[in-house]
Amino acid sequence: MKLIKKAALALALSSVAMAASAMNAIDDSALGQVSGQDGVSIAASLNVNVGSFTYTDTKDAAGSAASVSFNNIGITGLIGATLDVISATQFAGILKADGLTLGSSFYSGTDVVQIAIPSSAVVSGAAAAAGITVKIGSITMGTNGATPTNSSGTPVPNPSFGSLAMNNINMQGTTAWIWAH
Repeated sequence: MKLIKKAALALALSSVAMAASAMNAIDDSALGQVSGQDGVSIAASLNVNVGSFTYTDTKDAAGSAASVSFNNIGITGLIGATLDVISATQFAGILKADGLTLGSSFYSGTDVVQIAIPSSAVVSGAAAAAGITVKIGSITMGTNGATPTNSSGTPVPNPSFGSLAMNNINMQGTTAWIWAH
């Protein structure tokens, strides 16, 4: 008899525990009243290196094409961004406020993911003051990537324009949107 009472007591206690932890369905109107923090924040330390970028002009009357190469390209700096899902209604309001429209064949009116680089300082100190830096080690001329030659056919170094650096690039306030189609 004691065993039956203990089993009944254990069964009663376990049913109370299960009832306490049961999940209840919530309808859309009630869910709309729920508030909390959403979104994701991302910080990235950029260290991008590109070996070269070459632009080649069309062939001239002699059949040769000239090119210019941007070599040893580096992008460095610290950047912070937020990701949020915003409704189609919010997105339409943003576009309207900015005087922008998107064609219906491009944007079908769905919710979007918003990627924003906040205007407020996400990064402080020396990293914020430095901003993003783009450096190009050298800018050289060439013909289809081949080593140029002088009139006697002797190879000559590619003519150089030197190097280029863009410092303290500030992208705060930039926003991009992503959606599926």
